[in-house]
Amino acid sequence: MNRYKDLRAILIRKFIFTVITIGISEYGVTKLLNHTLIPVIFSNFFQINDFNEDKLEGLVITLFALSASIILQLIKVVLPVPLSYSIECVINVINKNFLSPLVREGSESVLSNMSYGKQSLLLLVLVFILSIFLIPFVLGALYYSIFVINYMQVFEREDRAKYREFERKRNLMISDIAHDLKTPMTTVSGYAMALSDGMVSDDKKQEYLDAINAKSKRMNDLINLLFDYVKLDSEGFTLEKSKVDICELLRECVAFQYQDIEDAGFELDLDIPEESIIIEADKLQFSRVITNLITNAIRHNDEGTKLGVYLKNEYDVLRIIVADSGNLIEQEKAEYIFDPFVVGDESRNSRGGTGLGLSIAKKVVDMHGFSIRLVQKPDIIKYQLPEDFSKMFMITLRNSLMH
Repeated sequence: MNRYKDLRAILIRKFIFTVITIGISEYGVTKLLNHTLIPVIFSNFFQINDFNEDKLEGLVITLFALSASIILQLIKVVLPVPLSYSIECVINVINKNFLSPLVREGSESVLSNMSYGKQSLLLLVLVFILSIFLIPFVLGALYYSIFVINYMQVFEREDRAKYREFERKRNLMISDIAHDLKTPMTTVSGYAMALSDGMVSDDKKQEYLDAINAKSKRMNDLINLLFDYVKLDSEGFTLEKSKVDICELLRECVAFQYQDIEDAGFELDLDIPEESIIIEADKLQFSRVITNLITNAIRHNDEGTKLGVYLKNEYDVLRIIVADSGNLIEQEKAEYIFDPFVVGDESRNSRGGTGLGLSIAKKVVDMHGFSIRLVQKPDIIKYQLPEDFSKMFMITLRNSLMH
């Protein structure tokens, strides 16, 4: 949507620039003709030697009216008398209303004493002059049309490139989904067949059943993530916003995952104000954002990592921070960290991550009108976090989105 707003703004600015340029050019052309051709025309065709451009108000209209008068005068010659009388009346109206500066005192028509040959020559000269008047408009329209065509071609090429990239990522996503499902399915199938064929001793059966249960849960989690990801992209999906105490929500999310944090051997640092800070949000979806960020930190960092969850309310800006002291993410991966199936470590399956969690978090945050980004050392220093933190995901809310 922003691209189309930018396009509209660019086209409007270019149109205004073109109109101003045409106006300046037209003014220059008018001044040039007023001091060159037009005095010659008035002198030779109307015996007006004291030409004053200020006297002829609306010079372009005067020239158009004069051309119309000449054409009607020539047509009148070949028409029957009753019709020619009507044409004469129209010519008189034109002369009276538009050509009065050119009508000599006592003359019935501005062209009454001019031969048809001279009228024809005058018409050709007037057409030439009017053509010169139109040159700035023609060039301006041509310039603007070429600009719009070229810009739209660039716009279309960008759209095609984005669509090709979308197709590439979609195909990669399908491949990754198949890969992530195939491994646990193979394990479940193999273990189930071994149990069915009686190839597992009694003391190993529970181990096999636990493995089947774990792999099944893994597949179920992946399918649920995929469902959430597709649902957020589907047409008609809307957030169910309400007034939410963000401080309380953060505490609930951390409490919900506290056992996972302890099991991972993480050190937790929590700094959430005791006061109530109300925001407009979908509580269920926004809770998913926070839990996904904490889960991401647990899955992709080693035991002993320090995990920090902070809420900072400074200068009318609210910042929700999930930071850790783990290894930095390579810059190449960091640029695409919110794309589906992009993870921070080399092996996508080494920690059981899919990369969908961050994609879902980004979608939900964007739908709320908030912003989220990854900040790493050395940039993380300016946010006044403990020195041992190496990276963080930061959600930013402006004052207009708080209540």
